[in-house]
Amino acid sequence: MTYQARRRSAGFSVVELTVALAVVGVAGLAAWQLLPASRGVAEGDQPQQRVRQAQDAVEGFALRSARLPCPAPVAGDGREVCGANMLGELPWRTLGLPRADAPLRYGVYRTSAVDLATATAKFSPHLPPAPSVAGYVPAQVNGLDFCQALRLAIAAPGGLEAGGVPVAYAVADAGADRVFNLPYTATFPLPGTAATPEFDDRVAATGLGELSTRLSCVTRLGEAQAAARSAYAAFDIHRDAEMFDRFRGFAYQVRITNTKFAIATVSLASLDMLNAIATTASAISLAANSTGALAPSIAGGVFAIGAAGASLGVASTQLALAIVAEAKAGKQANGSALVKARLLAERDAAVTTAAQQDTKGLLP
Repeated sequence: MTYQARRRSAGFSVVELTVALAVVGVAGLAAWQLLPASRGVAEGDQPQQRVRQAQDAVEGFALRSARLPCPAPVAGDGREVCGANMLGELPWRTLGLPRADAPLRYGVYRTSAVDLATATAKFSPHLPPAPSVAGYVPAQVNGLDFCQALRLAIAAPGGLEAGGVPVAYAVADAGADRVFNLPYTATFPLPGTAATPEFDDRVAATGLGELSTRLSCVTRLGEAQAAARSAYAAFDIHRDAEMFDRFRGFAYQVRITNTKFAIATVSLASLDMLNAIATTASAISLAANSTGALAPSIAGGVFAIGAAGASLGVASTQLALAIVAEAKAGKQANGSALVKARLLAERDAAVTTAAQQDTKGLLP
C-alpha cells in the first residue's frame, strides 16, 4: 500500500469515528430528556391506580357479601357504617386497603325501593315440592339476590348518578393536589373528565348494567332458572310415570282376576262334563236292564256329553288366553315400575342440581 492510500484510509476512519460519536451523543441526550417521562410511566398515575384498586376491592366485597359496602363516615376510622347514608368515604379498612393521605370519596346506590348496600333475599327459584334437599334454604342470601337487586335498580333508576347516568357505586380520588375539588353529593362527575387547573380529581364509577355484566349476573340467573325449570319438568314427568304405573298395576290386577274367572269356568265346565257322563252312564245301565224304552235318555246323555265337552274346550281356550294376557300385563307392570324408579332418580337429581345452583350463587 502506498503512502497516499494509507493516508486516505486513516482519514476515512476518523470521519467514521466522528459520526459515531455524534450519533451516540444525540441518543444519550434524547435518553436523558426522556428519563423523567419514562419514570412517570413506570410509576403510573397514582390517583388513577387508587380508584382502580378501590373498584376491585368494592366488587370483590360484593362477590363475598352479596351487597356493596356502606360508606364510612368522613374523617372516620375507615370502617363502613350501614345507616341510611349513601355518601361518605371509601371504607378502606373494611375493604382491606391501605389508608390514603386523603381517603377516597365513595357513593353507593341506595333508595327506598332498592338498596345495594343491604343484603336481602330477592331471588329464589321456584322448585318442586319434592324431594326435600337436605341443607337447602330457599330464602338464603347470596350473589344471585344481589344480581336481582341490580335488575330491579336498572328497571327503576333514581339513586346515585355519575354524569347524569345511574350507577351502582362511584369513587373519587383527590388527584395530584390532594384536595377534593367538589363536595360529591348524589351526583359524581363523569369518569374520565379532563383535568383542569380547577379540577384534577380522578373519578371511577360502575353502572348498574356494567356491574351486572362484570358479575355474570345474566348467565348465573339464567342457569339457576333453567335448572329450576328442568327440575319441575322432571317432577311432572315422574308424576305422569306414577299415574301410568298405577294404570299398569290396575290392568295387571284385572288380568289376574280374568285368569281366576277362567279357572273357575274351566272347573264348572269340568263338573258339567262329569255330570253329563254320569247321567249317560246311568241311562245306559238302565237300558241294559230294560227293553229299550230308555234310548232317548241315552241319546240325550250323549248330546249332553258333547255340549259339556265343547264348553270345556272353550273354557280351556279362554284360560290359556287369560294366562298369556296376565303374563303380558305383568311384564308391562314391571316395565312401568322400572321406568318410574328411573324417573324418580332423575327427578331427585334435577331438584338437587337446581338447589345447588341456587346455593352456589356467584361462586365458581
